[in-house]
Amino acid sequence: MWPAGIERLAVVFAAGALLILTGCEEGTGKGVALPGKVGPPGELVVVCSDTEWYGPVGKRIRETFEQAFPLLPQLEPSFDLQHLDREAFDRFWKPHRNVLVIDIGDRVDTQTPSVAIYRNKYAKGQLYVHAKGRSEEVLAAALQARSAELYSVFSAEEVTRYTQLIALDHNEVAQREIAELLGVEVTVPRDSRVVKTGPEFVWVDRQMTRLKGGDNHDVQQGWFIYTEPYTSDRQFLLPHRLAMRDSLLRRWVPGPTDGSYMTTEMRSVPRLEELSFNGQYAAEIRGLWRMEHDYMGGPFTSLTVYDSLRGRLVTVEGYAYAPYFDKREYVRMTEAVVRSLRLNP
Repeated sequence: MWPAGIERLAVVFAAGALLILTGCEEGTGKGVALPGKVGPPGELVVVCSDTEWYGPVGKRIRETFEQAFPLLPQLEPSFDLQHLDREAFDRFWKPHRNVLVIDIGDRVDTQTPSVAIYRNKYAKGQLYVHAKGRSEEVLAAALQARSAELYSVFSAEEVTRYTQLIALDHNEVAQREIAELLGVEVTVPRDSRVVKTGPEFVWVDRQMTRLKGGDNHDVQQGWFIYTEPYTSDRQFLLPHRLAMRDSLLRRWVPGPTDGSYMTTEMRSVPRLEELSFNGQYAAEIRGLWRMEHDYMGGPFTSLTVYDSLRGRLVTVEGYAYAPYFDKREYVRMTEAVVRSLRLNP
């Protein structure tokens, strides 16, 4: 059972989930051996004529998918758009991971505009959208009506792909330690390690180097998993969540210089969203972190879930530090670990 205040939102979230799934179809390749998807993470291929690309349809697509990725230190688009005309969309491009095909013409099947979502149409793990309408203006309006849904579906798919990739090469020792200490399951990359534990708190760290400009640069990802007894719906409010976060990080996450510690960057106010996560009420926070008394900082994503079986809240938070690189894909990768959370394994 969900607490009374939480239970009132259950129907709303269930309806939202149905909306996202409406219009999704499986691909046409049933019984056919499909190739693996191709293309870099975060790229979306848009197939349409030059006229459509520079007209109202293309404008709507760019507004939807090139909007700034939420709460990064620097502006980065949510997706990298690759425009192709129909003749260029050949067998080399058809298996791309993300495809949006625009189909405009005055035909029987376009009198009512449609936006159909397919999975695995030309490749395994592919997300393919076919948008049809009798005119640019009509289809642009249809894309506008589905813009939030399309953005959410493509964004969630990119995170899911990272989750699946990490699951193929995960750290069983660290995951077992997390399960034993906190009674939850979280899938973490093989090259990560548990660096600190405390009462109801675990810190998992991942150190990497990446080449840029002929030099190797440090990249860090990390995850915090912690629990607290559930006492009130107010624990899901942003002030409480940030106070809880800052209190724990000040105690358990020191910085590289004496007296430094991780905290929340409040010059860019974090955003909280209520959602349903695996049937449980949850709150997601996106924001920026910084080191008090130091110069480090970066983005973080936090998910707090109500554990109805144990009457507690479970929080998994992922952060990234990559000062010499774009951070969008590092954030999606950390979010993939956050969303691998399973209660009571």
